[in-house]
Amino acid sequence: MRRLKGAALLVAAAVLALGGLPAGAAELMKHSGTVLAVDRTAGTLVLGEVGPWRVERGETRITRLAIATGSATEFTVAERVPDGAAGFPGAFAERRLDPGHVKAGDFVTVSCLHEGKRLTALKVTVSSLGGP
Repeated sequence: MRRLKGAALLVAAAVLALGGLPAGAAELMKHSGTVLAVDRTAGTLVLGEVGPWRVERGETRITRLAIATGSATEFTVAERVPDGAAGFPGAFAERRLDPGHVKAGDFVTVSCLHEGKRLTALKVTVSSLGGP
């Protein structure tokens, strides 16, 4: 996992140093929304993202994103820490999460590698508003 994180940071630094990505190159982006479906056999999750904000016929349009996950994908949960261990009472702290715990209805932020139309999850973070 650390190698993957380090590689992703190295790629991002190189892109910034070179002034951008060439056409068709991979791009790192974050997407946040509600998990609409999880297909563990295919290694995908479908994310319902609101944004850019669009309204059609009085309803907010949801963008459906199919995102590939794999053995290199890191799964975490961000939880409030009431005792101040994360800097101050009520701050969020991340801990590892078994990928099998991600389900439809969860609100997540996914760090993705965009390669053309293919999205590959580097990290999936489930938001939890409750305590640990």
